[in-house]
Amino acid sequence: MSWRIIIAGCLALIAAILLRTWMPVDSVSPPDMAAPDTRFNYSLTDFAASFRDENDRLELEISGPRLEHEADARVGRLSDPRFHIEPDGANWRGRARTGLILRENEELILEHEVELVHAHPEGDIQVLADSLHHHRTERTITSDGPVEIHQAGSWLRAGGLIIRLDDNTIELTNHVQGTLKPAVRRRIDSNAADRG
Repeated sequence: MSWRIIIAGCLALIAAILLRTWMPVDSVSPPDMAAPDTRFNYSLTDFAASFRDENDRLELEISGPRLEHEADARVGRLSDPRFHIEPDGANWRGRARTGLILRENEELILEHEVELVHAHPEGDIQVLADSLHHHRTERTITSDGPVEIHQAGSWLRAGGLIIRLDDNTIELTNHVQGTLKPAVRRRIDSNAADRG
């Protein structure tokens, strides 16, 4: 009888080992290692930043007293920004009360008391607007709202504008009005004053 018990026990043990190898194991595998999510919200005070294109050419310098970054929206909110668009190229400087950096679209939106200045031999060109939009990839600065442009005693008002940075041309749209003092006239007047 003892042999029967030993043989039954051995068969039961072999059956258990065979069942164990054929049946799935309910063991928990270790979790996959994943890189941490590095996106986060932050605020900077007295900040300054430079943005470069794929050829390492400086496209934008911006500074101000405060920058708040929203990670999910990928938007930077600016307080009293000072900016310089294409320092080595188009060379437009300015300021605004508020601004937004849209990182996904590579755009800068400037709002409230926006002033944009471009140095020019005939006198600085000053653009005043409530809102300006710098499209980095399109290489333009635009406004769909009222703007004023001043240069050496001349002024223009319009319902919108497009500044093309590649050739520094300004196109005004919608109800353009103003007073122009042509550069030729200014040169003639200054020459006459020198002779007289």
